[in-house]
Amino acid sequence: MTMHQALDTRQLRAFVSLARSGSFTQAGRELHLTQSAISHAIKALETDVGCQLFHRQGKSVHLTHAGRELLPNAEQILQLMSQARATLGTLDQAPRGKLRIGCTTAAAQFILPTVFREFKESFPLYEIKVICGETPDTIDRLMKGDVDLTVSLRPTDVSRLDCHPVFEDELEFLVSPLHPWASKPPKAKDAGNETFIVATRNSLNFTLIQEFFVKQGVRLNHFIELGSSEATKELAKLGIGVAIAARWIARQEIEAGQLVAVPMPKGRLKRRWVTSTLKGRALNLPERTFVGLCEEVGRRMNDQ
Repeated sequence: MTMHQALDTRQLRAFVSLARSGSFTQAGRELHLTQSAISHAIKALETDVGCQLFHRQGKSVHLTHAGRELLPNAEQILQLMSQARATLGTLDQAPRGKLRIGCTTAAAQFILPTVFREFKESFPLYEIKVICGETPDTIDRLMKGDVDLTVSLRPTDVSRLDCHPVFEDELEFLVSPLHPWASKPPKAKDAGNETFIVATRNSLNFTLIQEFFVKQGVRLNHFIELGSSEATKELAKLGIGVAIAARWIARQEIEAGQLVAVPMPKGRLKRRWVTSTLKGRALNLPERTFVGLCEEVGRRMNDQ
């Protein structure tokens, strides 16, 4: 048998039943299988383990030395599987409750739909409430107990939080294909005279952008504030200004040639997305599942 190869549980079940009864007929009756199916399962198991497990004498069988060695292990495996099924069957059986999520609008639009779809498969009776806002507002709601957990950019102060990484992304300029920057990437000083389209100035995203350019000695002067990532993309497509966003926000528009992603000058502006809960608070199973699903969706986004 190949090392670490898992034994087939159906074959083990047939083996244990035959070992106990000593009869193919009785084992078949017990497992609701034909004698031929039992015989086939035993032969396959013997091939897997590389030795004979039964001596056959007419219609009766009895264990070989190898079979006697395997029997207690096989019984233990089946017993553990039975216990696992029983545990899963009673584990928060169709739990009812409410999960309050605070998140940014981008997370609500692009991250959470997939998370919620998979979450509802495991917890169909769970009620979900989503409150959208920028990262500072979202974290403030968490601190006040208005939400159970958040999906947002990693806040500056995490001293009172437990943060679980979701994924990293990078901010870039999103411009119309007709914009000069689409064919000739800008220098840092060029940004001082450009009009930038932002969702809101009351965001960690806006703070990160301002700090990035201040470090390069550039002050951004002209903004259009819209409150919506969708509206931001539309104005950028029309050439009214330059959006600053991660390309996953505008993947469809970039693939369709409606927008062009242009790297930032003099370095990369990376962001970290996290799920956050109050520090030291034990999470229940639905909450742990939600956090895990966010991490899984984040891995998929990083792979794209």
